[in-house]
Amino acid sequence: MSGEQHPCSVDGCARRIYARHLCEAHYRRRQRTGSTTGDIPVGERARAAMCFARACGRVATEQGLCHAHYQRLRRDGSIDDQQPIGRRRNHECRLTTCQREAYARQLCRNHYRRLLRVGDPMEHVPIKDLPGVGYVSHGYFVVPVPPELRPLVGGDSSALEHRLVMAQHLGRPLLPTESVHHVNGNRLDNRIENLELWNSSQPSGQRVSDKISYAVHLLRQYAPHLLAGKTGVDYSSTANGI
Repeated sequence: MSGEQHPCSVDGCARRIYARHLCEAHYRRRQRTGSTTGDIPVGERARAAMCFARACGRVATEQGLCHAHYQRLRRDGSIDDQQPIGRRRNHECRLTTCQREAYARQLCRNHYRRLLRVGDPMEHVPIKDLPGVGYVSHGYFVVPVPPELRPLVGGDSSALEHRLVMAQHLGRPLLPTESVHHVNGNRLDNRIENLELWNSSQPSGQRVSDKISYAVHLLRQYAPHLLAGKTGVDYSSTANGI
């Protein structure tokens, strides 16, 4: 290749090639309309490519609509061309239990993110109204931590919600060897009744003496009253860190 800049393949166009043997203007026109031809030169407004919404007057950019009406269709499911563009409309989330402002598909930001992640906005699962709302990271909900609760998460200003909820339930920070399991498999359902405390530490050997030592270690950590000879303990509650 000599590096020579070849002209656009459209007859009469001397612009340099941008993509697919077309200049950028003709390439964009083909993307938008499916054809590079037109009676009006590139760069001028053509009535044939105008938004079909009534009394709009803007150039169509997506699916026969201007960008504003296309975004309205995507967000609300209707172009509602009787409503002027530019007027902010604070619709509420379409779910009956939510009064938050609609973000997309007539859902608030939280329910819309749930819909994208699992295919269901999960209306029955409460949304925590903490300052800053929080966000989803790798399938888990991250929330801001109020100053009075930060000792439970090592002083951090934000934390994984399921670990914060369990730490609040236990009244202490979680150990590095402890994890929190979601019983129903839904990582966004962080109700305490859906959470179980798990421990990933284990002895390195398989000798009986090693196992006994490890068993004593677990009892001291999670059920010290058993070592004191108390009986009638609910082992299922103990396994859940209660």
